[in-house]
Amino acid sequence: MRLPVILTAMASAQLILTLAACSGNDADLETPEYAITTISVDGPATARITRGDRIEVQGLATNHDRFQHDVYFTATLTDASGRVVATATGKLEDWPAGHSGLYTLVGKTTSPTWAHVRVVVSNVTEHVRGRPE
Repeated sequence: MRLPVILTAMASAQLILTLAACSGNDADLETPEYAITTISVDGPATARITRGDRIEVQGLATNHDRFQHDVYFTATLTDASGRVVATATGKLEDWPAGHSGLYTLVGKTTSPTWAHVRVVVSNVTEHVRGRPE
């Protein structure tokens, strides 16, 4: 007879904790600058022309944060002299905390060849103070 009462109390407590975690206030969230530092771009990215002047850049990244985020990436491709020949952008949406993932960025190029590919985290939203959910 006591077991159903205990189970009901435990379920109620878990529901309250879940609701509290979901309705955290803005003070519990991170600054945009900090959130960006919690995302790592892992290893070199690869770039390829997909059609005409369209380019695709892929690579791995990890969300080291304790929050899920929408993470935006920007790739810049340069030639041997450092001149920008392409840019590509994209995002990983609803990216869980602690997970690694493959990003795919798309853009356009002005040259069929490049010497360097650089990918940076350009923005982080969702669970970030002052940024939309």
